Formats: sequence, structure tokens, C-alpha cells
Amino acid sequence: MQQTGGIFQAGPSGNFLIHGGEFVQHNHAPNVHNCYDADDGFKHLQAHVAPTAYASQQDGDAPKCHPNTRTAILSAIMEWVLVATMGLQWILWVNGAAGAGKSAIARSVVDLCLQREIVVVRFFFFRTDPTRNSNKPVVATLAYQLIQSIPALDSIMTPKIRSNPLIFQESLETQFKVLIFESLRQLHEESPFAKPVVFLVDGVDECAGYENQANLIHTIAEFVAEKSVPLIAIFSSRTELQLQMAFNIPKVDGILRRLPLDTDYRAAEDIRIFLDDSFSKIKTTHPFRSSIDPAWPAPPLVQEIVNKSSNQFVYASVVVKFISSPRLHPVRQLDIVRGLRPAGELTPFAQLDALYRHIFSQIQDITHVTAILAVAILSNIPEHWHICEILDVVDDDIDIALADLTSVVSHEDTRITFLHASLPDFLLDQSRAQKYYIDKGVWCEQFAVTFMSKSLRNLHMLTVYLGLAKCTPRLRETLYRFHLPDHPYYLDDFSEILYYITTVHHMDFGDEGELYRHHLNLIVRHMDKHDPDAIQHLGERHEIAWILADISNEKKAADREKTDLPVEEKTPKKASFSVRSKSRLARFLRKQ
Repeated sequence: MQQTGGIFQAGPSGNFLIHGGEFVQHNHAPNVHNCYDADDGFKHLQAHVAPTAYASQQDGDAPKCHPNTRTAILSAIMEWVLVATMGLQWILWVNGAAGAGKSAIARSVVDLCLQREIVVVRFFFFRTDPTRNSNKPVVATLAYQLIQSIPALDSIMTPKIRSNPLIFQESLETQFKVLIFESLRQLHEESPFAKPVVFLVDGVDECAGYENQANLIHTIAEFVAEKSVPLIAIFSSRTELQLQMAFNIPKVDGILRRLPLDTDYRAAEDIRIFLDDSFSKIKTTHPFRSSIDPAWPAPPLVQEIVNKSSNQFVYASVVVKFISSPRLHPVRQLDIVRGLRPAGELTPFAQLDALYRHIFSQIQDITHVTAILAVAILSNIPEHWHICEILDVVDDDIDIALADLTSVVSHEDTRITFLHASLPDFLLDQSRAQKYYIDKGVWCEQFAVTFMSKSLRNLHMLTVYLGLAKCTPRLRETLYRFHLPDHPYYLDDFSEILYYITTVHHMDFGDEGELYRHHLNLIVRHMDKHDPDAIQHLGERHEIAWILADISNEKKAADREKTDLPVEEKTPKKASFSVRSKSRLARFLRKQ
């Protein structure tokens, strides 16, 4: 398997490594453990633990928060931890978009709890690590940490394991009840806990199976809701629909506090601090530091990265990782990121692209979703009403189609918002998006044809689509038959008419400008009749003398036809006196 350029590590202790375009996967033969032979309860427990799910940061994991960043959100979480058992909300759901920094925050919360001598047992799910991407090792891993943190639990838990060696083959609910909940309740009754015990589960959305995700949440929440033990739980995940449903269940919602990272929490300021510190480190330590301008990068450049991050740390961290390569010049690397220099074989956003491609791989109706996103991106009108009129859909269709993209796209208040400003860049770049690529030429050709066929009332939007559209025979035929003067609502704004005809002028259908001249002729003739004062302004930008000459000649010809008519044709002859007299006599006789 090949990956173009870049470095990306993931999995437990380097299960696989993408380096310089080569994909290498290491398959270590697991130690064989037979539950039937277990005679030591604690060793039996250890055999079912996933060390990488709670130990120090592994390759591919998010680091802890950068110093002096995320202080607002960390303070909010720790304040809740200290007082949660005195209130109603014993469960905290930290949620946010993909790449918002949830795992980094979770790791920092673990450190802060340990500094305050608060027992915190944790499980960090990781989608690509088979040892921690399912529910199977959760209970054993949490139980092991509880014994390590509260030794008195050893004498309660291990006999239960010894007496039932197959306990880890039981259901998740049974494992939690027998090993953890009953043990904690028993110890608390014998010797009450002075401080709360914290269960922290990060990346719930990375646990395999939607039902497994919901089951884990409900199982822990059900025991926490009893409040028989000062146990509080922190869940961290994206706001995917199945998780929203899991947390909306009344028994959970009644004791839940939601902490969305999409709320400000000074994310943009924290990203700027991270960037400033990272650039300072590069200028101080990089092998090419002597050729780096001390003023680099200029503040507007840093702000550009902050804006592109959209309050999500993943973009900024990917940029810093790319420009920090010791073998390449940081200034040039940043130019590549900004699109000012060709990337060649380098892949500045490989890690971010892998994240996006995974998210899009979960979409059920990719064709429908792609069409919706194409309208939102290419039209710069991400409103439901415009998407509905172009695609012949209704609001509910949009909501359903985008249900799998809640981690990167918001569509509240009938408007689509990209939670990652870098996502449109990804979708419009074929080398990055691959099969999810949005070809602007193809899609805009389709939208322009639809626009004209339906006579939709927005000349500016039609012109935008025409300017980006691929010049196909179908589009030329549709455009040739489309007569702007036949649609009066398109003719109210001269600037839009000028924008339209200028755009048509630049479209190359291989007809040596025939289509352009056809439309220019229609517009000039309309303006000559209805808005002659604007013709001069049109003539400043387009060659219309030949059309005006034709119009003038046609008017002169019409005038000549009138003047050349015979006298008898010009004025009807008046009947003679004798004829008039005979007519009167005939009428008189008829009356008699």
C-alpha cells in the first residue's frame, strides 16, 4: 500500500508507519492467554488490559495541551470535577468538531487530577489501534487502574476474577457491575472516599459500533446516577448523531453537563499562542535558522493560519509539523502550505487529509452529500433555500444527508457552516480528496444548466456558475437558447448585466466567439430600446459599434420603406362626391 509522501504514525507503539511514501505495518504475535488456566486473579486481569489506552502518549496520539493554552476550558472542567458531587450534574460531555483538541484536553485533565491527588482512571479509544478500538478491554483496563490507584480494591476485585476466570467474556454490563461497581460500593461503605473518583473516556466515537458506544455511556451513567459512590464521569467525543441520542436519554440527560468546545473558550487566541511559540522554536533551533528572517512570519501570515484553523487545533498543529522538518527550509515549507509554491512530492496535509477521508468514508449517500456541499462551496450561498432550488430537495433532505458530517459541518438555522475552513480546500483538490473530489467545472456546468432551465431569479449566481463551469456542448446549447431579455427580472441591475456578458466573453466554446456575439447583440438591442443611456458604459468594455451600426442601418431602412411608399399607399383616397351620393341614395331606398 502506498501513501504519497509525508510522515504519519498511528497505532500502539508504532503498529504502522507511513514514511516517505511507504506504508509499513508491524504485526506482533500476541502472547497467548488461556482464561481457563488463570490461577492468579491479578495476572489474569493484566492479560486483558490495553496498556496503550491509559498509559503515556502513544505514537499518533494527540499530545497534551500546549503550555499556556486551553486554560479557560481546563479551568471549567476542573472546577466541575471539584464540585460535581455536590450538584446534580455528575457526568460531563466534552464535545466538539474533529480536530478541536478534545484528546489533548483530556490528557491535560488527567495530569491536573493527578496533581490534586484525585483518582482518575481513563480509557483513550483510538480507531486504528486494534487493542483499544472496541469495548472489549475497557473494564479490565479501568479495573487495573483502580487497583493501582486504590490498593484496597485488590482484595475485593481479584478474588472475583479468580472465582470466575471467564468474567471478561461476559457482557459489558456484567463486567462493570461485578468487578467495578460492586467493588467500589463495598469499599466506599467500609471506608468512604474523601474525594471523587473520576472515570474519563476519550474518543467514544472511535469505539467500533454505534450500539457499543451507546451501551458504554448508558452502563456507566446508570451507576453514576445512583450516587451511591462519589463517582463522576467525563466523556469526550465528537457530536455525532448516535452519541447525541445516547446523551439525550432522560436518565443520562438528567445528570449531564454538556461542554461544547465550539463555544469560544478563547480557542483562536490559544492557537495564536501555540503558533507564536512554535515559530520561535523553529527560528531558534532549526538547522537553517541563520537564513530565516527574524521577523518571519509576519503577523498577517500567522493570522491567516489562525483563521484557517477555525478554532480547531488540528490544522495549526499539522502546519507546524510540516514546516518543522529539519531537512527542509521552514520558509519554503510555509509557502507550500499557503499554495505559493508547488508541493511536488511533499504532502503538507497528509494527516489532516486522512482524517477527512475517514469521515467521508462513513457517509451512506455520498453522491447526495457531494452535491449539497458543491452548492454550498461553489456558490458562496450556503443557505438551504438556494440548495433546495438548485437540487430540487427540501430542508429535511439536507439534514438527513449531512447527518454523518456533524464533526466537520454544521447546518443549523438553515445555513451550512464548515467547522473546518480547510475542508473546502480539501474537497476542491483532487490529489487530496481523491474519490471525494468536487470538480468545480463539472458541478458548475450542471448548476448553470439547471439555473437556466428553471429560469431561477438570480443573474449574479448564474454568472458565478458560468464563470467556473466547464464549457461543454450541452452548456453552449442551453446558453444559446437562453435569451436574457426574455427575463425582465434579470435586467434591473446594469452592473450584473455587464458581469454576465463579460463572463460569457471569457468562456471558450471553440466557436470563435459566436455565442458571445449572439448574447451581446441581444443585450445591446434590448438596451437600445429600454435603457439607451447605459449603452455608452457597455461600449467602454465591449466592442458594440458593429451592433449599433446594424441597428442604425435597420432604422434607416425602415424609414426608407415608409418614405418610398406610393402616395395612394401612404394616404387612403377620399371617395368622390358622386360615389358618396350614390351610397346615401342606396341607404335611403333600403329604409323605404
